[in-house]
Amino acid sequence: MHGILIVSPLVLVMAMGWLARRRGLIREESISQFNDLLYWIGLPALLFRSTLSAGKDAFSSPNLFIAVHLAFIVTPALAWAIASLRREDKNRRAVSVLVSVRSNNVYMGIPAIALAMGEPGSRALGLFFAVCMVGYHLVTLTWAQVAVSGGLNRDSIKKTVVGLSKNPLLLSCLAGVTLAALGFDTLPGVLDEALKIAGAMASGVALITLGASLKVEHLFQVLGRTWVDVLVRLFLSPALVWLAFLAWPVDIVLMQAVVLVSAMPAAVNNFVLADSMGMDSVYAGEVIVASTLFSVVSIPVWVFLLGIAR
Repeated sequence: MHGILIVSPLVLVMAMGWLARRRGLIREESISQFNDLLYWIGLPALLFRSTLSAGKDAFSSPNLFIAVHLAFIVTPALAWAIASLRREDKNRRAVSVLVSVRSNNVYMGIPAIALAMGEPGSRALGLFFAVCMVGYHLVTLTWAQVAVSGGLNRDSIKKTVVGLSKNPLLLSCLAGVTLAALGFDTLPGVLDEALKIAGAMASGVALITLGASLKVEHLFQVLGRTWVDVLVRLFLSPALVWLAFLAWPVDIVLMQAVVLVSAMPAAVNNFVLADSMGMDSVYAGEVIVASTLFSVVSIPVWVFLLGIAR
């Protein structure tokens, strides 16, 4: 019941976005503009404040680093093996590798953790971002490049590094951790309040935009094509994270927050990455839609399995 209560507000807000799109209140170009606003302002402000507050603890949890990064490495390998056994073509197999780890840990993860676990969960999620966001991007994009090209080369490595150096989400996390390591765990009042206001818009706008981008007209056909990758994303990936924590244990609240955020549906930016990296971007979009809609069922399951009760 608690899991359903967590998912219901998320679904309702996404439904608002979907209805707004159907009524013409949100246009195609508006979705792109909203995403740009979140990508460059709202989410960096939110991530910077959360990593700054948790940054002083970024080097105090080696088990978190080891467990999560081990899952980052193992999960795409399993996704690649499963896709190969199913004899998927190279471009679709690369999508399977990409989405296996890259969950919607910001657009859906932040509001879901806040609803499920309150302030302790949000602080734990901030620590996760501070410790693991760099590796999250580096490892997953490297795996995706290997999958789509069959190997690494100088040009692909250079392209990955250049892209990461311009990623505002990654840079905001790095800035927060760096300042915290230098002893700046708080900001001047005016600046902190400004970033708080900017970051406060992130969850609501992100969910509305995500809902507006969903196309559910051919849902059953999409599920028929994507069900294996949906199961990997929503169940296998968080299960591997949980298993890693059994070998490298951390505080239970931190464990619950990280496993739950790992159980979020495929990140929306997987579509952009698949398109720019020469993968099957249409299939990537289908996995995003299917996993987002099916997460209405899977998130309550994980809340129950993790014993989360607020």
